[in-house]
Amino acid sequence: MTTLIRTAMAMAAATAFQVSYAQQAGGGELGTITVEGSRDASGLHLEESSGTASRLGLSVRETPASVEILQQDTMQQRGARTFSEALRGMAGLSGGGPPSSPTTLSTRGFTSLMYLYDGVRSSGAGVTNRVQDIWNYERIEVLKGPASVLDGEGAIGGVVNFVTKRPDRSNPNKEALLSYGSYGSTRAAFGFGGALGDASAYRLDYSRNDTKVGTIARNGERIDHFTSGLMVDFGGSVKLDLSFDYLRDNNQAYWGTPLVPASFATQPTDVVSTPDGRVIDRRLARSNYNVPDDENSSETYWLRARLTGQLDGGWSWRNEFSANKANRVFRNSESAVFVAPASIARDQTLITHDQGFWLNRFDATHKGTLGGMDNRFVAGGEYSETRFGSQRRFSNGSAATANLLRVPVFDPYIAPFNDSLALTTGAGNRTNTTSNVKVTSAFVEDAIKPVRGLTLVGGLRHDRTEVDRGIADLNLGSYTRFGTSYRSTSGRIGAVYDITPDSSVYAQYTNATLPVNSLFLLSASNAAFPMSRGKQAEVGFKQSLPEAKLEWTAALYRIELDNVLSRDPNDARNTVNNGRQSSRGVELSAVWKPTREWTLAGNLAALDARYDTLIEAGGVSRVGKTPPNVPERVANLFATYRPEGSKFEYFASLNHTGHMYTDNANEIRINGFTTLDAAVSYRMRNALLTFRVRNLTDKLYATWVGRATSQVLLAPRRTFELSAKFDF
Repeated sequence: MTTLIRTAMAMAAATAFQVSYAQQAGGGELGTITVEGSRDASGLHLEESSGTASRLGLSVRETPASVEILQQDTMQQRGARTFSEALRGMAGLSGGGPPSSPTTLSTRGFTSLMYLYDGVRSSGAGVTNRVQDIWNYERIEVLKGPASVLDGEGAIGGVVNFVTKRPDRSNPNKEALLSYGSYGSTRAAFGFGGALGDASAYRLDYSRNDTKVGTIARNGERIDHFTSGLMVDFGGSVKLDLSFDYLRDNNQAYWGTPLVPASFATQPTDVVSTPDGRVIDRRLARSNYNVPDDENSSETYWLRARLTGQLDGGWSWRNEFSANKANRVFRNSESAVFVAPASIARDQTLITHDQGFWLNRFDATHKGTLGGMDNRFVAGGEYSETRFGSQRRFSNGSAATANLLRVPVFDPYIAPFNDSLALTTGAGNRTNTTSNVKVTSAFVEDAIKPVRGLTLVGGLRHDRTEVDRGIADLNLGSYTRFGTSYRSTSGRIGAVYDITPDSSVYAQYTNATLPVNSLFLLSASNAAFPMSRGKQAEVGFKQSLPEAKLEWTAALYRIELDNVLSRDPNDARNTVNNGRQSSRGVELSAVWKPTREWTLAGNLAALDARYDTLIEAGGVSRVGKTPPNVPERVANLFATYRPEGSKFEYFASLNHTGHMYTDNANEIRINGFTTLDAAVSYRMRNALLTFRVRNLTDKLYATWVGRATSQVLLAPRRTFELSAKFDF
């Protein structure tokens, strides 16, 4: 509680300072904004523009793709606290990665997604993702399917764009949040902004999240996040949007619960199913076999500047500069494998990241006509550089090391991290690496209306990627330096036809590229392979029925990914890149207000994902198997009930996630699950009080594979939370 009280006092002081400043600078007091009624988080936002899906300012309805927008009010109503919790409620998204990349999710049969922050790519997202509180963000936008044509390599499953709260002269409100939950979990946040002078505006937001899972020992998140924005109008249509953000986290990491033989388990569960009868024993469900002095921390600085202006003849221009500096430390025991008769074999890992990234993008847009037809056109280029240094220390597989790190299954004392160099002997176990990645890109995009009701959208992007890697093996006393380069061209072509003003059909073909491994961790052997290439064909339907108060969308798609690393079918000792995987599926989303008091929203995703060609060690074929961490059925239902004239609001959400596998052989199956959350809110004059129960039925289930296929990540059990959201 001390942290909560301290944060609340800081929030009150900051708010008081802002009010005082407003009175002095403005010569008067800003009027108090009283929020009456309840939040309205309904709608699919089909008429809103999405910068994630297009740089042309097209609305979601005009875009020939599956686009989903999740607003801040919706995230609050659903009780989402972090990115992963928010994304798991969107159509077809599921999972939640390990502590090393906690925002890794699965969609459309793939776990390779691209992550953007205010439209700027996060360099090496699969390696650098961090857990973040959703308070600082205005909305999350998701573009489904391959999308390298917009942002370059890495986007096979889709693109996720986290958009921070921006300055707004017309909205000078102040807001705050306090919450207290099970096991002493706390959240505190505030935000305010408004006008500066005659033409400028500012915004400041801070959040602190100290969440303790409680149902799993030594597992939680401690996050401090500050975001800011300054908008300056220089006159003559030239505007500057400046941002400075700071993120610090120091989380207790849980890497998974080991599977044990059925003969050992006295309280077996149905969390997993295996051919040899291994299970999750309920006696181990609260245990965390990570070292007690683990570290899973990061500190990140972001600076972004967006300069925009208008020119004669329907032209506008934009220049965006972004710079990022991050340091991360991972000091853990990540693997927990059961060893008969009653012990847990562990490893040790120490990894550091020292990352610097900068990007500059310039584009010019024209809105007008072409041959008498309405036309929008954008062309531009960007250049980025990433410097990435990493110290990597791994325990070796010797019998002596294994015996030293092994612990009893039920020993309440888990041995701390052992810094002895004797545990890290052997090639590759003590290295210092450097990576430099330079990307030069050029892109064009166009949308033209040749006839009434028909919009044709096309885009093209060319990327040139240069990678320079250095690996110093301290055990061997060797240094290896190598480099590689990639050339890739991505495209998208699509059409949208308006059947009626409120109904449209679309079709598109798009592709993407994906490195065979993270560019930061590329080996000399893998550097010889070209990038994997994905392509997607998609058709869909979007409709609003104002009379029925119904909006719904549907999409059918097929994605193919080629050049996947595999083994040579004629000599399994050799690695080749003739692997191929694919997925096909359907996604449905809808929001319906059957009465003034009820709002129902939901989505459903069903897919068939498989390896079409894949040979593993020993010449074993995985053809027809489902890739790991890919559930083929995901459904969400959200219900809100607001009695007319009442200050109460009742909310419930139901999630069903189908089974998935932890391994390419599909021998270890994480069984499907259904969970229920519920909340009741009470609206006061300028506050919303909410009591929430997560996992109401206290379901024991797993969401993701741990570091080893012999362990899985269990989800939190039933928890309670009381929160107060203030608007001033």
